[in-house]
Amino acid sequence: MGADCAIILVGDNPAAVDALVAPVRQRLSRAGWSRKSHDPFIQVFAPTGGRLEVARGLDGHGVVIGEIYDREGQALSLRARGALGCRRLDAAQARMVCSDHWGRYLLVRRVEGDVAVLRDPSGALDCVVWRKAGVTLISTSAAAVIDPWLPEGIGLDWNAVAALVGRPGEHRHRLALTGLQAVAGGELRVTGEGVNQGRQIWRPAEVYRDRASRPATDLRGAVERSVRALAGDRRWIAEVSGGLDSAIVAGVLTTDQRRSVAAWVNHYVDQPEGDERDYARAVAGRHGFTLTEVRRDGLRLDAARLAACAETFRPAANDIDPDYNDDIADRIEATGGWGSLTGQGGDAVFFQMPSLLIGLDEIWERRGRARLVVLHRLSRWLRRPLWPTALARDWREEVCHRAGWDHPWLDDLRGVPPAKALQMSALAFCQTFQGPAVRSRLGPCVNPLLSQPVVEAGLALSAVDLTWGGRDRAAARAAFADVLPPSILDRRSKGELGAYYGGAVAAHLDFLRDYLLGGALAEAGLIDPGLEDRLTRDALLWRGGHSHLLSLALTEAWVRRWRERLDRRVP
Repeated sequence: MGADCAIILVGDNPAAVDALVAPVRQRLSRAGWSRKSHDPFIQVFAPTGGRLEVARGLDGHGVVIGEIYDREGQALSLRARGALGCRRLDAAQARMVCSDHWGRYLLVRRVEGDVAVLRDPSGALDCVVWRKAGVTLISTSAAAVIDPWLPEGIGLDWNAVAALVGRPGEHRHRLALTGLQAVAGGELRVTGEGVNQGRQIWRPAEVYRDRASRPATDLRGAVERSVRALAGDRRWIAEVSGGLDSAIVAGVLTTDQRRSVAAWVNHYVDQPEGDERDYARAVAGRHGFTLTEVRRDGLRLDAARLAACAETFRPAANDIDPDYNDDIADRIEATGGWGSLTGQGGDAVFFQMPSLLIGLDEIWERRGRARLVVLHRLSRWLRRPLWPTALARDWREEVCHRAGWDHPWLDDLRGVPPAKALQMSALAFCQTFQGPAVRSRLGPCVNPLLSQPVVEAGLALSAVDLTWGGRDRAAARAAFADVLPPSILDRRSKGELGAYYGGAVAAHLDFLRDYLLGGALAEAGLIDPGLEDRLTRDALLWRGGHSHLLSLALTEAWVRRWRERLDRRVP
């Protein structure tokens, strides 16, 4: 169970909803779920102590799940959300909603007997849709309590599972479960009897292409409004990694908001390259709060812990560090916190990726007016010459990488230069951070730097402007210089935990060998025969691969759990 769980049932007629709900009411109650909204055609269920707000449409034919704000960061009142939920939800209305509002929401509306669903462009809440017995079901969660409502033909899609195994840990929009339809951030999906049509209302490439028609980009303002709106007056567990992005989030909170944070948490390891406490302490000193320092010592990696994060629509790539997530979840529970606040996504939005493709963007966007000084700064940053052959080689490699991109945001990249396309692919990958993890069992994990206004601000600036041609996240550093300690403002390195994770995973090789080589993926013939050779301490410490193994283990746990759930449904 997670704090952002909810399921919406919209019937072709009231009797269809009642017939589907009646046999499951006691099951829901025993699992701690209750009905949050009840109209003849629409019912909403969620954990009784969950965090999602539910606003029924004023006419009873729509509903808004979650939080929604105007462009100034003001939360819409319950009545305003109810009014939004009773307007016809077609493409024009969906564009208006995405243009005038943002947040962590799903908007659902009955339209001429069908059901229209709009998922907020940030993808903060998961959204999966299916049909059963004259009812359209929209869920943010794959909690086992909803099993009686899953479609009759649901099953594992082994081709999609093979794709997960081939690129473990990456966010894949397509689900490896048949009968279920994933809805992307910014997508309008219309579902009904014989109808299942999706339309991408918002996509990163359109934000970039339309940048000239938009007001001048205010990166600082977008971040301040988003962070402060999402933080509100709630009590948070805030992560302070020692990096730039979490320092920016801490820096733009108001004084009162910082005072209401229950704990500012920094996790560190004994290896010097993974110990960022000095940087985190500088943030704490700059803003006058006490840092909670948590020493890491190994990983909990066993079948029970992996199973705990497997009740999801996709393998829980966001739970790749179980001990970290368990610690945050325990602190939320102990302090009565609302959830956790992070700086995740800043690397993509502010452009941390060092790449020669930035030079191609300068040439692409400015043509004959390309500035040699930009190319020179880029060459110095990367310590690589910008010969035409080097640029061409990196461009060819990027084109090859695009073959593996799997997200509706990346379907139309017309007019998008190479480095900007790289940023968009990184943003699609960041949907992983919006996904479920054990840390969210009692309170949501909120990533303000992945909110729609911040993402749009980052997309509207060229890759050259974001990096000044020679420094990662240069525009962000300049915009927030007054709230950052000098040590972070001038920092050129990032924390490196590879050695720590390599050693931690190596301590569990016996378990991983049995779990992976004797598991469901191996039974299906999806495990690379060479994996056994990589399951040795020497291979792990010298060649790396801990992330690959952890992601494979998460996929294995997910397949095992869904096989169990599906087997129980067989008469």
